Amino acid sequence: MKKTILNSLLALTVIAAPLAARADLIWYDGFQYPNGSVITNTIIGPSTNSIWFRESGSSTPDDMYTVNSNLQVCATSGTYISRADDCERVLSNTNNSVYTNNFQVLYASFTVICSTAISNGAGLPNGLGSYFASFYSGPVYAWTSSGRTTNYGGAGYCGRVQAFTNFTVAPNTWRLGVTGNTLSTNAANGGFPVDLAVNTPYQVVVEYDPVNLDAATIWVNPISPYQTGTSPVDPHYTSSDSFAGFKSTSTNIINSFAFRQPSSFGSAAFIITNCAIATTFAEAMTNVWSTNAVPPVIAAQPVGATNYVNAAIQLSAVANGQGLASMTYQWLQNGSPYTANPANANVLSISSAQITDTGNFQLVATTPYGLSVTSAPAKVLITAQPAPPAFTIEPVSQVLYSGQNVVFSTTVNTPGNPTFTWYSNNVVITAGQVDSGNSSTYEIDNLQTNYAASYKVAVTNNVYPTGVVSTNAVLTVKVAAAVSIAYLRTLVDPNLGGTGFTGYGPTNVPPSIPYQVTGTITTYTNITSGNTASYYLQDATAGIDIFMTGGSTFRPAQGDVVTFVGVLSGYESGLELDADIQVPSTLPFTSVVDTGVTNALPTPINIGYNIGTNLNNLNYNLDGSRVTLSDVYFGARGGTTISTTANDQLTVTNSIGQSFSLSFFDLDLDTAGQTLPNYAYSVTGVLYGMGTNSYYSVAVTWFADINTNAAVVVTPIPLSLSVSDGHFNFKWTNSSFSLQSSTNVAGPYTSITGASTGFSTNTASGPTMFYRLYHP
Repeated sequence: MKKTILNSLLALTVIAAPLAARADLIWYDGFQYPNGSVITNTIIGPSTNSIWFRESGSSTPDDMYTVNSNLQVCATSGTYISRADDCERVLSNTNNSVYTNNFQVLYASFTVICSTAISNGAGLPNGLGSYFASFYSGPVYAWTSSGRTTNYGGAGYCGRVQAFTNFTVAPNTWRLGVTGNTLSTNAANGGFPVDLAVNTPYQVVVEYDPVNLDAATIWVNPISPYQTGTSPVDPHYTSSDSFAGFKSTSTNIINSFAFRQPSSFGSAAFIITNCAIATTFAEAMTNVWSTNAVPPVIAAQPVGATNYVNAAIQLSAVANGQGLASMTYQWLQNGSPYTANPANANVLSISSAQITDTGNFQLVATTPYGLSVTSAPAKVLITAQPAPPAFTIEPVSQVLYSGQNVVFSTTVNTPGNPTFTWYSNNVVITAGQVDSGNSSTYEIDNLQTNYAASYKVAVTNNVYPTGVVSTNAVLTVKVAAAVSIAYLRTLVDPNLGGTGFTGYGPTNVPPSIPYQVTGTITTYTNITSGNTASYYLQDATAGIDIFMTGGSTFRPAQGDVVTFVGVLSGYESGLELDADIQVPSTLPFTSVVDTGVTNALPTPINIGYNIGTNLNNLNYNLDGSRVTLSDVYFGARGGTTISTTANDQLTVTNSIGQSFSLSFFDLDLDTAGQTLPNYAYSVTGVLYGMGTNSYYSVAVTWFADINTNAAVVVTPIPLSLSVSDGHFNFKWTNSSFSLQSSTNVAGPYTSITGASTGFSTNTASGPTMFYRLYHP
């Protein structure tokens, strides 16, 4: 299917030559796999039958996904398809590739399409973009039956192929670039200097040169290889970042080629096929398609314009074909060369349009082989008649949460130069407010409830005496509803799943509704890593994990009362309320406040080892709450220390052999490195997990919650009572008990001064009294 697409769009012939006959070809992959996941196991080593593997070995199989012999590479932040890891293929089936035992020049070639058709929502890369393919230098992997071990010393990802939209000239286009061995985005000069169209195939050739240039170079649709003793014929882009120190810091050479699923190029998706790795430019290029001359195609047609005399207009088209960077262009007006403003470029800019510029414009694109294509006509109409602006898009009403950003926008067709004046409740928005208001858009950041109002815009131009006023756009600013944690625990569905668990997932996916809860912190320490914070919060009704991105300074003490605004989510640790306080924030309406008040910790709930028999009770009620296990045997872990370098999960049993899980966190300085006892009368912590019983564990974040002391049992002392001569006579035998009295059976009770082991009282008068013996 892919080869059919290439032939229909570019008339390029795919060569299916025997690979073994070409000594300078390392490998070729046309992704001729069944539709679906290429990688199906947790870890795949470099064996004959498993040539692609995941970088981390822990993500979903869809990280390497093919459809109709095309590899799909997608941004992890996209809402349409979400993938994660780098997926690599070694240069040979040995740990140290025979092709790269020394530093040498390597070439990679593949066909790429920036696709908007994989799924709804896919689009262009964001401005600075990110890399989606690269060579890889180490680490060197040693493979065993249980996975791989690592011998570090590589230089990491090198020759990174970038996708970005900054520096583009034509609308709705993107560009390609390359960096040497840095993670930085594209160099300031814009990478390969040609705008590329979406849904259009391009052949990419990348040179990785640690020998001569200490740099990486990229070509798009080249037609000629290197010539001996000369520079390459085709224009190209060489990375400006240096490989300085590459050889001295790297103890091994390039051993694989990788495709990456980054989050930083926005919602873009790429289709990859015909991938070749070789030791010569010619072999990398010609293994994908032949160099037979074929006509170019127009990938994006020009769009016409209507405007007023002296206005600036711009026309653009995108052509695709061989020798892309050497292609020449000629604009035609009504079938003849446009001579008023000739330009050998696919973009035609007219700074001051005149009546004579009216007509049908076409672009002729010609390859270095002399083969041409002519675009469809685009009508340009320049009028001398003054006219008022006319709205094509008016501001629309919006409902947002406090803390979010709002943008009102409008689009007008108008001759001359437009002026915009925005109004809030019919009052002009002037300079000194959020912005000056003299723009086609008006933005308010960090919304508060007092910004709720009606907004409109008036537009005039410099060629007509009156303007137009838009309809009102009503801004509604909502605040997060204050709810109990028990309410949040009802917003799950037993038939939903999520990352790391099965069943009982939150129903509001993707999360969009914020909730506010107030409760007591029950965990002793932060239990996540990086620029995040994860604590458990419990109110009078239930408990929940609170997870905050950008919360590196949020470190509440156990017992602190916290008010948390977040959106409902879930992970293998259970139900979560998520917030994002970093700038810029993906959830700007979320927040956290440590109120400065400290409460006693909630009384833990005694649970049995067999609590998994009632999953509804676990997921709706107990998950996230402070609990206690009794009669705890540590078995083989007794006398061992808790890990200081990784989360430590272990199984404990009770006297009748029932088992349960305990978890400790290496970030917890109170438990890490502590020695476990052989037996504890009780262990207290937070119950966490989600879905099935096998996921549940008690998280212990304070070592003192492992109780190895037997409970002190106080035996009640009998209190004798007799009546003599109108007196009640109390007697008891243990002076450590005191006699207390109250007028109410429920108390409060007050100790009677001087009563040691006996006391007498006159019953002639007074209210009904209640007495008890009390041992503090």
